[in-house]
Amino acid sequence: MRLILIAVLLFTSLNISGQRIKVLRQTRPVDTVANGEGIIYGLFIQRLGFASGGFGQDIRLLNLDTKEIFSFRVKPTFKSKKENVFFYHIPSGKYAILNYYWTKSKWYGGEVHTESIYRKSDTISISESGSHDHKDVSYYTFSILPSSLNYVGTWNFASEVVLFSNDKDELDKVLTVTLPLLSFKNAVITIPN
Repeated sequence: MRLILIAVLLFTSLNISGQRIKVLRQTRPVDTVANGEGIIYGLFIQRLGFASGGFGQDIRLLNLDTKEIFSFRVKPTFKSKKENVFFYHIPSGKYAILNYYWTKSKWYGGEVHTESIYRKSDTISISESGSHDHKDVSYYTFSILPSSLNYVGTWNFASEVVLFSNDKDELDKVLTVTLPLLSFKNAVITIPN
């Protein structure tokens, strides 16, 4: 009887799955904007400097049209630079910034943090069980047009209050040399709001 119970539990656990998270493809110097999708670029300021210990940091986005979740790296692994440029291919659509994943280096390895990103004017009610009521929550959103290069701003995550700003001119001067096939002067400005 125990063997049957174990077999049933094992079989049912194999069929459990969560929503698949798609990883965005990083833009290379030889890339151009593909037909039907966009490219996002910007500057990310991380929560930690040297204390990141070389761990990567990621952002998760929700495509509000398709309900697909996408992830992209905003701070490369084995780098401790506080500010990092990001460049990714992304399907067109409207997006919400869901989470920021980062790891703080500890003597025993790392302490992983997952932070939901909400607009600062919102309040979130938390029930006694600790679950969040997201009915009154709004996320930072931005839209990507098909076949477009999109500047999404400087994302300052250095503190718990997230800030987005437009520093396009300074970033474009640097990137024009690195990615000569992209027309930065024609990039759509779509700062999350």
